[in-house]
Amino acid sequence: MKKGLWFGLYLIFLIAFGIPSFAQNFVLKGITFAQRNEAHLTEIPMLIDMIKKESNGQLKINWVGGPEVIPPFDQSIALKNGTIDMLLYYPFSYFTSMLPVADAKGISQLSAWEERKNGCYDLWVKVFREKVNAEYLGCLHSVVPLRIYTRKNIKTLADFKGMKIRVMPLYVPLLKALGAVPVMMPGTEIHTAMERGVVDGFMWGGYGIKSLGLEGVTKFVIEPGIFQLEAFVGINLAAFNKLPKDLQVALKRAVQKMEPIATENAAKIAAAELDSLQKMGIKIAKLSSEDAKKLIDLSYETTWKKVIEQDPVYGPQFKKLTTK
Repeated sequence: MKKGLWFGLYLIFLIAFGIPSFAQNFVLKGITFAQRNEAHLTEIPMLIDMIKKESNGQLKINWVGGPEVIPPFDQSIALKNGTIDMLLYYPFSYFTSMLPVADAKGISQLSAWEERKNGCYDLWVKVFREKVNAEYLGCLHSVVPLRIYTRKNIKTLADFKGMKIRVMPLYVPLLKALGAVPVMMPGTEIHTAMERGVVDGFMWGGYGIKSLGLEGVTKFVIEPGIFQLEAFVGINLAAFNKLPKDLQVALKRAVQKMEPIATENAAKIAAAELDSLQKMGIKIAKLSSEDAKKLIDLSYETTWKKVIEQDPVYGPQFKKLTTK
């Protein structure tokens, strides 16, 4: 049979039975604020698997590492300029240099899934597109409080006066209001700073000090916890726009599904670690009910003041949306 006839029959077959589609696969480079063994990153492999599942294997995430690849405070810049495709877990507060309203996330009184229902999630999408050149996908951990860890006992709020406490931007207004001295540094430097007396304590996300080896330099955990975990997941906007629409939807759906799963896991891990620390001899420094209320109220009051001063346009909008 002549080649022309074969070709004609082939075209008839394609018309009759449909042109076969060859799905294109995409690989995105992702990074995290801490190293792989850090406790807050426990769910990252689950997130990567969820993205693969929701995209039917077409979208894969290559977790290239953490601070050993790009220093934590530089990762937001790398996301903005497209050096990396995704931040898989990154504190909102690390964005404050380019996104002054970022600290609003840590003082939200809503869970990540509640923020999706009242328009707050959409507002975060808007500001990240405008200021960071990124598509906000969600927040893996929320609701779980952060904690203050110290070498000396804290009996009243007055005991914080003069103490040097490791912070990130979110904690600064509160610590200053307590009369403490905020010291900014990456989490990887806390252990040495505690050993050498550079700081008297540190704030960290509710759990994970064992994965950093900090239990050996910690004597007290202050109760109650304050703020909430604010774990940004997002993708460079150009990288996001290169994805077909169905994979954009799959990526967003995967993160949304992971939010309650990761948060529930985080709450369990936090409770288990607190119990473990006490068994190791680390004591709970529980404030009186009066001082506990003052601490919580002060955390909201001082931080909202800073957020609104730094961003008088979006600050009040986030406060209205996230205050119960």
